[in-house]
Amino acid sequence: MKKLNLAVIFGAKSTEHEVSIVTTFQAWEWIDRKKYNPFLIYIDPNNQVYLCPELRKADYKTFIKKVLEKNRKVNFVPGGVKLEGFWKREIKIDVALLLMHGAYGEDGRIQGMLDFFGIPYTGSGVLGSALGMDKVAMKDIFCKLKLPVVNYLWFWDKEFQKNEKEIILEIEKKLGYPVFIKPARGGSSIGIAKVERRGNLKEAIRKTSCFDHKILVEEGIEGAVDINCAVMGGYEPVVSVCEQPISEDKFLSFKEKYLKGGKAKGMAGLLRIIPAPIPSKIAEEMRNMAKIIFKELDCWGMARMDFLYQPKRKKFFPNEINTIPGSLAFYLWEASGIKPPQLIDKMISLAFERKREVEKLNYTFKSEILNQK
Repeated sequence: MKKLNLAVIFGAKSTEHEVSIVTTFQAWEWIDRKKYNPFLIYIDPNNQVYLCPELRKADYKTFIKKVLEKNRKVNFVPGGVKLEGFWKREIKIDVALLLMHGAYGEDGRIQGMLDFFGIPYTGSGVLGSALGMDKVAMKDIFCKLKLPVVNYLWFWDKEFQKNEKEIILEIEKKLGYPVFIKPARGGSSIGIAKVERRGNLKEAIRKTSCFDHKILVEEGIEGAVDINCAVMGGYEPVVSVCEQPISEDKFLSFKEKYLKGGKAKGMAGLLRIIPAPIPSKIAEEMRNMAKIIFKELDCWGMARMDFLYQPKRKKFFPNEINTIPGSLAFYLWEASGIKPPQLIDKMISLAFERKREVEKLNYTFKSEILNQK
């Protein structure tokens, strides 16, 4: 079979820009060169797009510096990318492997552009990505599905500036302390703070508003631990085993997620127990709920679902879904019998499956409207 041109797209204007680079260095090693002609497309923090040189042994900073020095800028065009400058050569993209985290890469924006140019890509589409990024919209859907949801409220930072006292009183009346302050559309625990008394609340909100104008406040659940599983598929998704990440902090912070295991591991360097030490019935209920959420949020491809679990009460709450998880959650799939190269193959296969489903639809409709006088 003819090898496919696989564009590995990473970076972009996001607080998780560096996390995306780490994931890319990992996933690059998993791509089967007998099936794919992979090439890297880097999007810098200003959303300038570059065709990268071959990724050989190098540290992150050296490689990105080399990309920028080469300055091989490209533009997306129907079916691929086009080099700027003298050559203006077009490169066909058969499929794109999206390894972007956070804004512009995980929130539906690049997905919409790739849809527009007819380029199939891994992961969720525009709606699933947008809902997966917005924790408030996601939780609203959880409530409509009558799922158990941690008490929460949200507001715009401008509203807090105008109605600070009223909002603080509402937080204390509805949620109490401790509470978690989060950017509604953030990831990798960036901008999150745990607040245990009123004196720290205002400053925590101010810091969080540097990352998003939409602020989410959640009730702190006593004795809760994180439990995650991964979901993969289209209309009939499958679910991995569950894991319990181990945290030594007040919550699972960016430092614990990405800086504990050394520069090459990313999320894989986090301390974790697989399978999670929870009752099998609870694990199965979580996995079933993950399927429901994946389908209801219009997700596709592969994602990681995060839960909060109270061991003493044997009660759990859906927390959020990550539509492009760090390290592609390969450790969960590996524990479920799927090796990283197989994971890449399955994600690409699902990208083509979605393209076929889209192509079944009729996007033309002829009428007499233009013949009217």
